[in-house]
Amino acid sequence: MNATALATPLALTEAQAGLWFAQRLAPDNPSFNTAHAVWIDGLLEVPAFVAAANQAAVESEAFALRFAEGSDGQPLQWHDPAHVPLLSVRDLSGEADPAAAARAQMQADRLSAVDPTRDRISQQVLFDLGGQRWAWYLRVHHLAADGYGMALFSDRVCALYAGRAGEPLPGLAGVLADDAAYRVDARRELA
Repeated sequence: MNATALATPLALTEAQAGLWFAQRLAPDNPSFNTAHAVWIDGLLEVPAFVAAANQAAVESEAFALRFAEGSDGQPLQWHDPAHVPLLSVRDLSGEADPAAAARAQMQADRLSAVDPTRDRISQQVLFDLGGQRWAWYLRVHHLAADGYGMALFSDRVCALYAGRAGEPLPGLAGVLADDAAYRVDARRELA
């Protein structure tokens, strides 16, 4: 299954469904966000970094998922290429304290509840702090990734930036297949 196959709405995995219903009980709770920042000191080839981050974002099908409730009230998901979190660059070098300004923007975003039926579930920003100092920020809703997934994404961006093409990030097909297999596995009853 690839992103094209995910253009048709599909049911959520069991893990996603648990998160979905938990958020429905607490829609204003920002704890469903996971975020991190990488602070970079030194020369950064911004166009090359943007290209690497954008390629990895396109590969990360989960980062561009959309969600809605079906007519039966059950949640559905699909891949929307228009929601790929392309890297935006924000120049904060003119701020009195650029690092504090970046932290404030990251904190405000991280502490804002994301409604997966309305909002983009992920975003990434490169803050230019001046003097060859940067902060790369990534925020993703837990419906799409956890901390491990974000680490894989960061590793992929770094590899691409370093010129190591390697294997693209795995698509959602494997996760969906594993979930489907688990739902019919006899061992599930023992868990």
